[in-house]
Amino acid sequence: MRRSVLLAAALCLAVLLDAGPAAPGHGIPNGEAKARIFGRVTGFDGNPIAGANIELMDAGFEAVATAVSGPDGRYSVTADQGLYIALAAVKDYREKSLEYWAWNVPAFGDLEINPRFDRLEVYAVNAWRPQGGYASYEIYFRPMSLGKAGAVIQKAGGTEGLAKLPEIDIAPELGAADIRVTIDGEQVPVLVVNRVKEASGPAQQMFGYLIQTPLPKAQSSGPWVVIDLVISDPRSGEKGAGRFYFHRPEWR
Repeated sequence: MRRSVLLAAALCLAVLLDAGPAAPGHGIPNGEAKARIFGRVTGFDGNPIAGANIELMDAGFEAVATAVSGPDGRYSVTADQGLYIALAAVKDYREKSLEYWAWNVPAFGDLEINPRFDRLEVYAVNAWRPQGGYASYEIYFRPMSLGKAGAVIQKAGGTEGLAKLPEIDIAPELGAADIRVTIDGEQVPVLVVNRVKEASGPAQQMFGYLIQTPLPKAQSSGPWVVIDLVISDPRSGEKGAGRFYFHRPEWR
């Protein structure tokens, strides 16, 4: 699979994943026990996608387990138990679609992840509970549009010219209505949307989003908070989805 590190390198992106502290007893894969990650790959119309490539990646973005979705969109991978930086899924990369990413994947048993992808990518998702103040989550992500990325590459005269651009704008323009957030299975409103600049090199910038949501009304008790994002560009019609896991704070 041609994963987005190709575009990321070409666009001078840095991998900025801060997974936070691992759960007690959880850490890098140790080879002593196995975990299974499974699910169904679909489009945003709900139809299954056959022939999608799925990769479970270690901290160096090397694939440790791979699969190809079947006619019904289903896949399954098995790997050593541990915390993995990401699971990615895509088909026809950079031709018709960009990738789905699940970040900070806690593979410590059976884990269901159901990827959906289109022409938007939800990359480098992070989240945290701010100390004090309003009981909420802050969520950061760096989205990429296939249409805008192609236009920027064309403007630069090819990928080799991208490093010379002071600003790389490949992110869609999003408002609160264009971002759907689900936390532990419950949809929550987006309270604040900030489109922020992020350094992608010593003299280069790109764009990400920092949003804020309230806590879900039903507080789950499991060790991992599961955040799902679905974004839609109302101008181009492009869509994308992503997921982030982080260890649930002990304080409420």
